[in-house]
Amino acid sequence: MNISVLLVEDDQDLREELAIYLGQAGFSVTLAGSIGEAEAALSNQHDLLILDINLPDGDGLAFCRQAHRYVRSGIIMCTGRSERELRIASLREGADAYLVKPVDPEELVATLLSVHRRLTHRPAGLLDTVQPHPWNLDPARRLLVAPNRVGLILNAGEVTLLAALFGSPDQHARKDDLITLLGQSEPDYTAHRLEVLVSRLRSKVQSRCGLKLPIVSDYGRGYTFAAPGRVL
Repeated sequence: MNISVLLVEDDQDLREELAIYLGQAGFSVTLAGSIGEAEAALSNQHDLLILDINLPDGDGLAFCRQAHRYVRSGIIMCTGRSERELRIASLREGADAYLVKPVDPEELVATLLSVHRRLTHRPAGLLDTVQPHPWNLDPARRLLVAPNRVGLILNAGEVTLLAALFGSPDQHARKDDLITLLGQSEPDYTAHRLEVLVSRLRSKVQSRCGLKLPIVSDYGRGYTFAAPGRVL
């Protein structure tokens, strides 16, 4: 069995316990304890996503909607909340299954296999409909086009930032390298100015395009663009 799973759970003991069990069952497991870590991990393809709702840095249900925009993963909500309204909302927002903790590990494995089986047996046309368009950057025109085909004009610093991220094989750039790069046209560039640039760009994209810009901070060391992106 070659099925990759991203497990997003903030309870470290439960996360490690489930990872061991899933590994023994033959799954390839990647762990995340927060939405930020999950966003970074989703820069690589995963077959299945196990997602809690209450996470330390955000709402798992909102992330469920985002994840289906960018990846072709079956999503299993696994949470301690059993409210009927929440179950229905989760399934409507893109979850393929909903389990309530404490979860039976055997039931979890059976659910993963069932969801994966349904996904892999969908007609090809249905799978193609969820394949995202990449984020496209046209540096000459200072234009960023989002996956929903909405574009916006960038300033010079924003173009430099995104070009550095998109131009890297792993779409990651070290903070020090970005500061040096941006400092070539703006002397005395600082880490604070970089953080402000990223924050304002996120807000700008959200307001204009209606999508979250998937720039993920690497604990102060750098930034990763956690979605397909290309320079035109």
